[in-house]
Amino acid sequence: MQPNIVESLDAVLQLAAVPAEKVTLEITESRLPEDISKVMSSLTRLRLKGFEMSIDDFGTGFSSMEQLRRFPFTKLKIDQAFVTGAADKPAARAILESSIDLARRLNIRSVAEGIETEEDLSLRRRLGVDLAQGYYLSKPMPQLDVEAWMQTHNANLESDLS
Repeated sequence: MQPNIVESLDAVLQLAAVPAEKVTLEITESRLPEDISKVMSSLTRLRLKGFEMSIDDFGTGFSSMEQLRRFPFTKLKIDQAFVTGAADKPAARAILESSIDLARRLNIRSVAEGIETEEDLSLRRRLGVDLAQGYYLSKPMPQLDVEAWMQTHNANLESDLS
């Protein structure tokens, strides 16, 4: 909603020498404004610059489908309530499967939040979720630790995420 958000983000990326395509902006579904005209221009400009855009906590808001139609999202992050333990929860699994199918049909990538166990990861593989996120893969860490973590876990990640 900040009028200068596009210019501010552009300046930060130039200073850090990072291409916009390497940055995903997460927009929480429940925080999207009622009056989309206030943000649509900025979001469209950010997409044109190459930023990725993810709708976060998908399925927890009141107007999920309408938001997907209106905003230029590139990723759909499925809320952990529908991912964690979905193998044993028929209703959660149905929502998870429907969300994955919806992402495919909209030609955007699906992200499963809340991968907490090997079973969650296996189900994600079987259902064809594009990306996975959760404590089973890694707990949050400072930026400076990511590169070292990736080097030590790269081989494991390759096999876990394929």
